[in-house]
Amino acid sequence: MKQLNRNIVLLTVILYSINAYSQHDHGSHGSAHATHIEQPPHGGIIKEVGKYKIEMVAELFLKKDQLRFYLFKGNFKTVLNEGITGTLTFKDSEGKTTTQTLQAKGDDFFAAQLNKLDSFQVIVKFNIKGKTISSVFAINGYGNNDKEKKKQDAHKGHQH
Repeated sequence: MKQLNRNIVLLTVILYSINAYSQHDHGSHGSAHATHIEQPPHGGIIKEVGKYKIEMVAELFLKKDQLRFYLFKGNFKTVLNEGITGTLTFKDSEGKTTTQTLQAKGDDFFAAQLNKLDSFQVIVKFNIKGKTISSVFAINGYGNNDKEKKKQDAHKGHQH
């Protein structure tokens, strides 16, 4: 019985040691296998483009500046917007495209305006020191789009 209790204690110590080691942050001492997961600083969607990261933040219910874009280098080091230009090409749920110039706001982001809350896709392009970077983002809109609304209206009053 004494041998069984000693084995249970030994097994508990081994399991505790393995669990404690697996939760240790190896990134703090240069390990190449660190498990750090990068979180978008503004809660948006991140796309990596070469040495840059583009974060798109969509707040579709704002009256203006519904889309904001932030540029980062490396481990989310902010790129200031001075001297940078950008354009945005929208493709709505019906396939129509429109282009607008991004407006520099504050010192670290760009804003764009939306006309609809339907699903859409955007191609964002930035000109940074003579080089162009671009990425594609897609957003599912809120509510019903026009086609779905027409379909629902056509079925009102029908008994199935």
